Amino acid sequence: MRLNNFWCYRRIILSKGFASAVWNSRKNAVAYNHGRPPTAGPYMAELDITYQCNCRCQMCQRWNDPRRDELSIDEYDQIAGDLHALGSHQISVSGGEPLVRGDVFQIIASFAQRGMSVNLCTNGLLLKKYAAEVRDSGVTCVTVSLDGASAASHDKIRGIPGSYKKIEEGIHQLLKFPGSSRPILRVRMTVSNHNAGEISPFYEQWHNVVDDVLLQPVHNCTDAYYTGMDDADLKIDPDVLAEQVAGTPFAGDNYIKRLIKSLKVSGSFPHQSCYAGVLMARIDPWGNVYPCLEQHVRIGSIRENDFKTIWSSDTFEKERRRLAGNRPCSCWYNNTALIGHYGKLLGSTPGKAVKELTPHALIDALPSVFSEKK
Repeated sequence: MRLNNFWCYRRIILSKGFASAVWNSRKNAVAYNHGRPPTAGPYMAELDITYQCNCRCQMCQRWNDPRRDELSIDEYDQIAGDLHALGSHQISVSGGEPLVRGDVFQIIASFAQRGMSVNLCTNGLLLKKYAAEVRDSGVTCVTVSLDGASAASHDKIRGIPGSYKKIEEGIHQLLKFPGSSRPILRVRMTVSNHNAGEISPFYEQWHNVVDDVLLQPVHNCTDAYYTGMDDADLKIDPDVLAEQVAGTPFAGDNYIKRLIKSLKVSGSFPHQSCYAGVLMARIDPWGNVYPCLEQHVRIGSIRENDFKTIWSSDTFEKERRRLAGNRPCSCWYNNTALIGHYGKLLGSTPGKAVKELTPHALIDALPSVFSEKK
């Protein structure tokens, strides 16, 4: 989210609990930068409620996972209570494809009914079928993955012929409901060398149709699930990226500008401080808790301890210190979600943070985490 999209995100910014969640995040960031444990829960918790999926995406291998026995609705209700008590505000329901779970709307309700903002990350294939249920679920935001401006690019990356057309139909089905009665609707393009040349037409196609348009660079991170693309596709051409964002709002985005510069100089993502386990956490379909959205290090399990116990554990704190001293990888999560940027803004030093935390900066702060990868 950007400040110029305030009107789009006003229901989040003005929601009960948002201001206190931002303030809790500030306290967490200050504590982290002073070597102390966080004083509140994560601002954002990403919940992968299943790895089952009706797509066969090149860059994601979760659909290959044969495991079942995912967390039950009762277990998610317990997690919702724990996160709410810790002051968490943003919940991302993701997968796999979350809409393949028959109880997905009950899961969403567990968090929404407690006043938390819920983002549903979906590939959109079932959006037409469940448009009314999505509208009525209490979800705040729906983020639909569309990997290109053409069916040819998208369907190749997603591995399902005809999927682009079906997703378009789902988006327009949800748009039939008045904006005041439906969730915020966004489309997000995962950018690789395969489709980078379609950024400009992608933006032109959707910016006057949906509520927001997002870009997200693909990457290859050791031990992650996003490892299925060829190296040539993963290395985004900075000249193509710069050409395609010219004339769009993306050209003024500070991260996109830094990304282009970093790709030209070093061929890699720009480095940024990591706030994994401080402002964010991830829970996989079986209750395993990770500080990082890439799921490198398992800290504990919801099926063994409640989330508060895991979040406050010595094991979690040890991993926070390790990440603070030696972040082992470069990822887009901190950057696309702007977690690192706002972590620095909110907590670089107590005195400096207070000076920099202007009302405009506060308004433009943490809702950006809606941009995380599903």
